[in-house]
Amino acid sequence: MPEWMVQLSDLHGLLKSETASLHEQFERLAFFRALHTGSLPKVAIVTFLRSLAIIDAVLEKCLSLVSQRQIAELYALTLPKVPLLVADLAALDAAGLASVIPAIRGALDYADEVLTSAEDPLNLIGPLYVLEGSQNGVLALKPEYARCLSIPVERLSYFGCYGSDTAMRWKAFLSRLNSLPLKAEQPALVAASAVRCFERLGGICAALYPHSGEDLKHHVAGINFEAGEHAIPQNPLEIDLALRSAKVAWEEYPYLKHRYGERGRRFTSSDGCWLVALARMPKQVAVTKSLEWLRTLLSSRGIPTVILESHLQAILRAIHAEFPDELDMQTRFDPFLSDRRAERSRLFGAQGRSHLIDVFDKRFRACTGLKIESTAELIVSAWVDEHSGISGSRSALCNWLTDAERFSADWIANVRELLAELDMANHLDAATETR
Repeated sequence: MPEWMVQLSDLHGLLKSETASLHEQFERLAFFRALHTGSLPKVAIVTFLRSLAIIDAVLEKCLSLVSQRQIAELYALTLPKVPLLVADLAALDAAGLASVIPAIRGALDYADEVLTSAEDPLNLIGPLYVLEGSQNGVLALKPEYARCLSIPVERLSYFGCYGSDTAMRWKAFLSRLNSLPLKAEQPALVAASAVRCFERLGGICAALYPHSGEDLKHHVAGINFEAGEHAIPQNPLEIDLALRSAKVAWEEYPYLKHRYGERGRRFTSSDGCWLVALARMPKQVAVTKSLEWLRTLLSSRGIPTVILESHLQAILRAIHAEFPDELDMQTRFDPFLSDRRAERSRLFGAQGRSHLIDVFDKRFRACTGLKIESTAELIVSAWVDEHSGISGSRSALCNWLTDAERFSADWIANVRELLAELDMANHLDAATETR
């Protein structure tokens, strides 16, 4: 071991002593008193789970990128918590429930702090210690959470997630923690990050209970804890409409599930809530500009504009059916959708749809191996996006569609041939126009 490193024999002892008083203050919070008496409201528990999901999502992502072997090995001893929190929120049917906004904002602020400080991976050890160690205490509290929620205890996944293995898992974690080789000044840095985590969690729980009616609002974190902070409807009927429309849009293009999985579904839902909120905006120009911004963002990340158009149309159908008197809402997306039709018409003629889609749909269906419906339409849309000024749209989609570890050789050949056909048709049209 290099001379500038020291072996800290009891990092756990340091962390425990530095956080002891905060731990005692934490347990005396009104949140936990209400939990023990069975009077903690569901909205407080649900918002707590959402807050933890916000923090854990960032922390786990940062830890997954750490290259230092000892820290990576420490993280590998833990069970990912985000899937457990997602499962609990689904079990509680939480999507339509409001949040305690000060707590959510506290979680977002702390998550941003974790992300900003992650440049030095030592700053991740303290939060990991605190959150992992909390599983020891919440194992005993799990029945009390279930009682407050009026559900069977076995329906909760996050609280006490290690069950009867909790003590054994914690012992292994502490053993690896104490074996971390640290510089002389580094233990204090780790301890400071643990103290900060305790302080921020204490602030979140203090905001959760007691809270006022004014603190309760629908927040996008209730739909997608990774969505940050953006507008969503406050009318539960509109939120329900947004979620149902998002489900329609998600299912129309199986590509989304194949590529983006459950995380992509959550973002489709949170985007849908934002889109419905846009439909309520009074200024048409601002709505169109916002949609143009979202189009550019999505297409550059591998989601061609045709998917956004499908999502908007699903929302409009639902608005027409369920809010027939809301004429402004029914027309807010029209200029954007009209511009997209005109864009395709300029590139493909009055029909506005490339005949190549039909030709290559048949070819893709005949391929071996993994096949994804509507791929030809997605490629054409990405090609249109690229030719409309969204740089990287084509590669963002087609690099994934030509991955040899995922798709067969005949599939990849068809992707490349369709792109070549589109380019050739465009060159011919351009040559015709110059004559």
